[in-house]
Amino acid sequence: MKVTLEEVAARAGVSLATVSRVLGRRDAVAAATRTKVLEAMNELGYSRSTLLHDAPRRLVAVSAPGNPEHWQVQVCTRVAKALQDHDLLVTRPLVETDPEPLRVAIDAGAVALVTPTLTSLHTEIPCIRVDEQSASGGDNPGGEPGSESERGSADIIAARLDLGGGMTTAFEHLQAIGHRRIGLICNDSGELAVQLIRRFRAEHPARNLGLDLEDWIARVPKSFSGGSRAVLELKDATCTAVIVQSALQLHGALHGLRNRHLQVPRDMSVVGFGDSPTMKFTGPPATVLGLDVEGLSNALIAATLNTLRITPTGLPTVPPVFRPRLIARTSTTAARQ
Repeated sequence: MKVTLEEVAARAGVSLATVSRVLGRRDAVAAATRTKVLEAMNELGYSRSTLLHDAPRRLVAVSAPGNPEHWQVQVCTRVAKALQDHDLLVTRPLVETDPEPLRVAIDAGAVALVTPTLTSLHTEIPCIRVDEQSASGGDNPGGEPGSESERGSADIIAARLDLGGGMTTAFEHLQAIGHRRIGLICNDSGELAVQLIRRFRAEHPARNLGLDLEDWIARVPKSFSGGSRAVLELKDATCTAVIVQSALQLHGALHGLRNRHLQVPRDMSVVGFGDSPTMKFTGPPATVLGLDVEGLSNALIAATLNTLRITPTGLPTVPPVFRPRLIARTSTTAARQ
């Protein structure tokens, strides 16, 4: 029977995060603790091809989630190129939707997983990722990067997304031009959708008015048809503006409104989440919450190189926080009175 990291941690009497640090040769681990972990591995017969050997070229999995957002693809592309420039081998399995591609990569010798997903994947190799600013462990600014969160994760958090700040920025923009009945179109699954919904409820300008904000949240598949259907549901719920998670849903929302002979932004203002080249050419050009793709990429690259001891400069005590910024175009205008 295969020995798990949890069993090693229990035998050694340490946390899963400590075992991960020993395996990854990252962060300071007391010599006595390291010895206990190695002895437990030996006693249980634990062995992996994914320990961080001192081979001249190592394999790293750089993975976007299944059906990724455009910004996540951009981040992965930048990270993969930078790691290849440091003489690392890179594989690009998708994660979250199907565990098998990542399992194949690990069995092939991948020593680390780098991903812009917000989901804890509980991998047996170091998982270097992004998290939401207020997610588990995020309220402890003194916490070490990679420390165990309340979810039991031993992930290395290279950067945090301030989705609450981004949602506030969108609400402030829409409020300033007279919108109060603001809806949300989001994916029907995935950690990013979960966090966006949570932040939508917490930051909505009508949250204290006794209204049921659930009526203004449309959870639909990440698809053109999903966006088209959702925007009309929110229009019927008397929303005058919507925030949309994915580009596919946004294109669908614009199409759905046109099919009902409604105009953007006259009849509905629309704000997208994440910028892409196509957002400048929607009809009309979409106002969006843009993400710092370069900053997120650089944070993931630095954390990976530090974890693999290629540039052992140490990770910052508090991961950098990136707040989405509003890029105002012409898909938003003053609410009709």
